[in-house]
Formats: sequence, structure tokens, C-alpha cells
Amino acid sequence: MKNKIITISFVFVIELFFILSIIIKDESISKTERRKLEAFPKLTINKIMDGSFMDDFEDYSLDQFPYRDTFRSIKASVNYYALGKLDNNNIYLNEDGIFKVEPTNTESIDKFINKINGIIDTLNEDNKVYSLIIPDKNYYVEDKLFLKIDYDLLYSKIEKLNTTSIDVRDIMNINDYYKTDTHWRQENLDKVVKRLSEKMDFSYTKLNYKHNTYSKFYGVYYGQAALNGKPDIITYLTNDIINECTVEYLENPNLNTVYNPSKLTGMDSYDVFLDGASSFITINNPNSKDNRELVVFRDSFGSSLIPLLIPYYSKITVIDIRYITSNYYLDKIEFTNQDVLFLYSTLLVNDSSSLKE
Repeated sequence: MKNKIITISFVFVIELFFILSIIIKDESISKTERRKLEAFPKLTINKIMDGSFMDDFEDYSLDQFPYRDTFRSIKASVNYYALGKLDNNNIYLNEDGIFKVEPTNTESIDKFINKINGIIDTLNEDNKVYSLIIPDKNYYVEDKLFLKIDYDLLYSKIEKLNTTSIDVRDIMNINDYYKTDTHWRQENLDKVVKRLSEKMDFSYTKLNYKHNTYSKFYGVYYGQAALNGKPDIITYLTNDIINECTVEYLENPNLNTVYNPSKLTGMDSYDVFLDGASSFITINNPNSKDNRELVVFRDSFGSSLIPLLIPYYSKITVIDIRYITSNYYLDKIEFTNQDVLFLYSTLLVNDSSSLKE
């Protein structure tokens, strides 16, 4: 009888989830994991014969498993609370938010330095060249139980960049970052603009901004933690100077504004800043009182800072070499006497494999 009960229960569970997988509509994306989900694979004779159909079907069935996020949450809760594990898939929690274990990658740091110095070699001698390496939020966590980047090593190596270095570690703190995401909060970055003005020699002004907010921002770490926690509120700042700019995007020619509010309800709300993963952007400020120009080589952290630099320049060119090669931007830009800023986070410096040649 015991064996019968186990067998019947097993068959019932298998049949139940089989029926649910048919009834429940497939999802195209996972908002919690920030990625596209596999669709049902195309059925052909060739795919059956070479075995690729079953491989694709396995990926599909894993992605479209009924109540997948619920089971991910149960698994994470068991790890954190029942088994007392300190992390779940290298994601750990404390009162300041959600964090990720980040071991030091010395090879990547050296590669980043060589890549940036190579770009600097292509610039004009009249260019004033600066670098700001943004500390990720792990820098401000006191918890010593988890592996973090060796920031002393990283910042000592960064001194090899052929730039004027700008350091903001002393003016930032853990509250300047989202609890569920890697990025910093735009509404807290005025002090960074002031620090840049001191080093880059532009006249800082305390400006007024309208605070536009969007609630229920689920950052990249939220989905990886797989727990039902409290979401962040994302804020983007606007004023007349920002609103009156003309903006051109390589990937999205129909967009001509600094922000893209339609991205707030998409897969990643942080993409509201400069339309997210944009490789080449030009921003023209008709209200500028001089002809000073800025070229920014950046990662995603730069997306929220660059709008706050618009009032100080007539033109800003934004380049993301994760998505574009030097052949393209060298054809588009004539380097003369612009300010050039390399604006990258320690996360990218420590994992620079995405930078193109």
C-alpha cells in the first residue's frame, strides 16, 4: 500500500504539471531574471534526427515550467532561512540590501587598463583626459564574511591610466545605491557633479530639478535573490535645460529625448536613463553659453550621471565600447580640444571582457 501511494502520488504530480504546462500561457520574458525565455522549438525532421530538438525542448521546458518563480523563491527561502546558508547562488542579504559576491579578477583589471590607454593613444594632444572609476556598493559594506573585489589593488592599478584621476569614494555611501540593484541613484549624484567640476574645471551651479518617480523598481539582484522583498523607487531628474536638448541615438533614431519613460515598465526600469544599452549618443544643448564639448566613454553607471552634466556643455558624445568598435566612433568624431571622460564602475573594470577592440 505504501508503494502504491508513492507511485500514484508521483504519477499525479507529473500529470498535474503536464496539464498545467499546457494550460498556462508561455511567457516571453522573465522580469525577475531580466532575460528572454525560450519559446517552443520548431519541430523539423532534421532537428529530430540530429537531437537538437530535444536539447531545445529541455531548455524550453525549464524556462516555461509552471510557477517557476514560485519554486525559485521556495528554494531560496529554504537556503537562507531553513538551512541557514549565507548566500544563494552568490547572492547575499543584509540590512542595506541585496549584494553579490565579487572575487577579484586581476587579469581583467590589467586588460581594462591596456584597453583604455590604447584609446587614449588615439586622442588629440589638445584633449583633456579624465577618468572616474565608480565604486560599486560592495565597497561600502562592512560585512567581512563575503568575498569582495580587492579595491586597494584595483585602485592602485588604475593609477596606470594616462588620465587625470577623479576619486569619489570619500563622498559616496551605501545609501547612494539601490537596494535591489547594482547602480547608484541619480537623485544623489549632485555631489559627484560638484567633484567633477573641481577636477575638470567647469563652473558648478546648484540647479533645480523636477523629481520624476516610478515605484516598484525591481533591480538585477532582486531576481537573482528570488525572494519577495521590497522593491526600490527609481527617480529621474528633469529641468528645462535637459528637456530642450536634442538627442540622437544610433540604435533608436525615433527617440530624441534624454530619458525614455517607456522603459520604466519594461524588463529593466533603469533603462529610462539614456535608453539603456545605447552604443553611440550625441546630446546637443542649445542653452549652453559656450562651445565646450565632452566625450564620455562609459558603462551603465554613466547613463544616470551624464544627464546631470548636460548644463555644463554644448555637446556631449556618449560612447559605450561594449557595443561598438573603435572603427565606428573614430569615423564619427574628430577629436580636437574636447574634454574626454572615462566613466566606469569597478564591476566593469573587474569584468572587462565585454569591451570591444
